[in-house]
Amino acid sequence: MRIIPVENFPSRDEAALVSFLERCKSEARRKGSPYFGSITVETNFVDPLAILETIREEGNPLWYVERPSEEFALSCGEAVAYQEFSGHARFSEARHFATEVFSQTIATGDLAPGGAGPTFALAATFEEHNDLHGDHPAPLAVFMPRWQVLRKGGRHYAIANAKIEPDSNLTEIAQSIWAAHGRLSHFRNETEISSFVQLPPPILSPQREQNDYEKIVAKALDLLNAESFDKIVLSRKITLDSDRSLSPFSLAHQLRERFPDCHTFCLGDHRPGMLVGATPENLLRAQGDRIETEALAGTTARGDNAGIDAQLGQTLLGDEKEAREHRFVVESIVRRLRALGLKNCEEGRPRLLRLSNLQHVRTPLRANLPKDLHPLDILAELHPTPAIGGSPRGSALPRVSELEGFSRDWYSGVAGWFDHEGEGEFVVPLRCGHLKGKQVALYAGSGIVKGSDPVKEKNETDLKFAAMLESLQRT
Repeated sequence: MRIIPVENFPSRDEAALVSFLERCKSEARRKGSPYFGSITVETNFVDPLAILETIREEGNPLWYVERPSEEFALSCGEAVAYQEFSGHARFSEARHFATEVFSQTIATGDLAPGGAGPTFALAATFEEHNDLHGDHPAPLAVFMPRWQVLRKGGRHYAIANAKIEPDSNLTEIAQSIWAAHGRLSHFRNETEISSFVQLPPPILSPQREQNDYEKIVAKALDLLNAESFDKIVLSRKITLDSDRSLSPFSLAHQLRERFPDCHTFCLGDHRPGMLVGATPENLLRAQGDRIETEALAGTTARGDNAGIDAQLGQTLLGDEKEAREHRFVVESIVRRLRALGLKNCEEGRPRLLRLSNLQHVRTPLRANLPKDLHPLDILAELHPTPAIGGSPRGSALPRVSELEGFSRDWYSGVAGWFDHEGEGEFVVPLRCGHLKGKQVALYAGSGIVKGSDPVKEKNETDLKFAAMLESLQRT
């Protein structure tokens, strides 16, 4: 990717922008193929979620993630470059596509932080193939957005990207870019706060579930005793109807306020509806020459006071079944990183991740990132981890869909972003629901190993459902 220093683009007016776009068009003519121009402008305070809610267009892809405790939020929408992939090589193919687009991109502006400048958003399903008919997302989709808004470390950025053809009208493109920057940089809600009407909580119908979870856990335990896998993760899907249309953005706002240590996210594509949730699981972070990942497995409730809370956490850390389940995840991640040549993996001590409603066992893992290894190469090896699929992967995964009886789609897949330097972050969409009009489908799962109790495993998923159900009642 070619970068034009910001000092060569000082006036930030339409004439300067047209001059920048002329460079892009000149390259497009020379190569006989489209080029992409990207302009990043640092701006005053903006709320990426509020921007998304205001200018989102139905039928276009959207992507949003926020972790309030780290002062990071990124939202983006529409697409100047978009591609879908499926199969075992989907991450590798997506990397090649993005690399080609970056090679045809010229960027300028305030490009210092990761997430500013030209960036790809990614959404992948749990399943690597989609052989089902009907309303399902692509197994993997990546897109360079037409617009994106970044909040990072107290600073705010508005980014506009444009596709320039050899015969493009640059004046029209320049006008559309500045119009986009105007919307992103100077966003104001013109509606008076006093005019908002506080609606009563939605009335949700009784839950509908297609499987008896305790029965499928019992079947899994029989398979664990008879077959060659050590762990399998089984999920539930419950569907509810509301008396009114549910707002995914209101739900996302509730989640980010309640779970500041989680990644709140929204995922959407050309289909109606949106996946919304707040996940505690960070699958991969690539920054500079380092990567970070984690093992997250083992769950218990929070206590009503400090003593009970500490006792629950101590019991979780010392429980033999939970420790065995957690260790499967740690060892699998380390083994897969070593298979990629990352032999210097640093394993932290297991510790508690305490959320407002649950406690989890978490082990952080870090390693140096070789220059020739892209984050998508690592995702191809890591996903799905034993925390969401099972171990060994080849033996456990074929049984997951067979026992569950439904497609997980984006739930327990991958959502993330990456830039031209290979910096990026990817999370596992958990604790989430797909909202579509007046209907919502919620997902939650639990890891099954020898010694698991079907009743306790269902109770664990009930605890995980509770966060979404309570937040829905506040939208």
